[in-house]
Amino acid sequence: MKNSNGLKVVIASAAHRAHYVEWFKAALRTEGIHGEVIAFEYRRTAPTLSLADRGVVMPAYNSPEYREEVLNWVRKETPDLFVSVNDYELQVLASGLAEELSRAGCTVAALDADAQNIVLDKHLMAARLRDRGLPTPATWLGSEADVAQESNSGGGFIVKHRFGSGSDGLRIATGETLQEMVIESAKTAKDAGGRPTTHGEDAVIIQTLLPGAEFGVDGVFSLDGTGRLNGALARRKDRMRGGDTDVATTVAVNRFTQALVELGELLKPVGPIDVDFKEDAEGSPNIIDINPRFGGGYPFCHLAGADVPAYLVRELAGLADAPTLLDYEVGVTTARRDEFSVLRR
Repeated sequence: MKNSNGLKVVIASAAHRAHYVEWFKAALRTEGIHGEVIAFEYRRTAPTLSLADRGVVMPAYNSPEYREEVLNWVRKETPDLFVSVNDYELQVLASGLAEELSRAGCTVAALDADAQNIVLDKHLMAARLRDRGLPTPATWLGSEADVAQESNSGGGFIVKHRFGSGSDGLRIATGETLQEMVIESAKTAKDAGGRPTTHGEDAVIIQTLLPGAEFGVDGVFSLDGTGRLNGALARRKDRMRGGDTDVATTVAVNRFTQALVELGELLKPVGPIDVDFKEDAEGSPNIIDINPRFGGGYPFCHLAGADVPAYLVRELAGLADAPTLLDYEVGVTTARRDEFSVLRR
């Protein structure tokens, strides 16, 4: 542990994700590691600022001051781990900032520029997955609606933002409504930096609609950047709300593990990544999305017994590997809920 004052964990774009702040704080306590959890957020009313050991008001990821402010803070405070839970902030980190933070002695849970481009551009991601023989739905650009209709005659389609976060711009279409859904989705599409785009219909993608169940799977990779898979957690998505998993049931991870190993070799992730799978007509899971961060579905596995924050702080502190921290009970169904925090009196 390099910090004489203990381990320092930064959760950036913390916003309302209070559970991550609380779980990292609990991890330090339960593992007997002296340290603190620090929340970064640009909104002064974010509940995580008051729940963390320290709350730091930081410029938004898309502001001109962001890079310099973050870099200066890290150089001064020398945190051990920097975790962002915002897709667009991860894009900024991958554009060179993560390397600068690493040179300052901080482990950054982010991809390098090439790997980040793969997961951010869903059209490119589909091509790279196919190149490695990993199953993924047939994918076209929005301007290729005619080709998609010919290739999937009589089948259904998914339309979503090419550079979107989560289910941004999601539409379900038939062959007859496909062009209309592409136009509708493109109206709200953004570019790779989260800004309004001028790419038109090519700012969205079209994929074949897979009929089976959808799963969220967390791959927990080594913090050393080698892409080594240390463990994995999985849950079936039973109900969605606002693009997020609302109800989920934990399942065995065996059928997803080899795909995660392949993704480790392709992307060289640092820490956790969230991968969405959906079953095709034969029941085979296809990769439909990759988020290089703690995903919105991790809490379902945490409440079933897994403790990824504890696993990560042990690795940071140089303690012996504790693979049982990534074990969880299969068959646990959990529902998402809202909570409230007093900010000040």
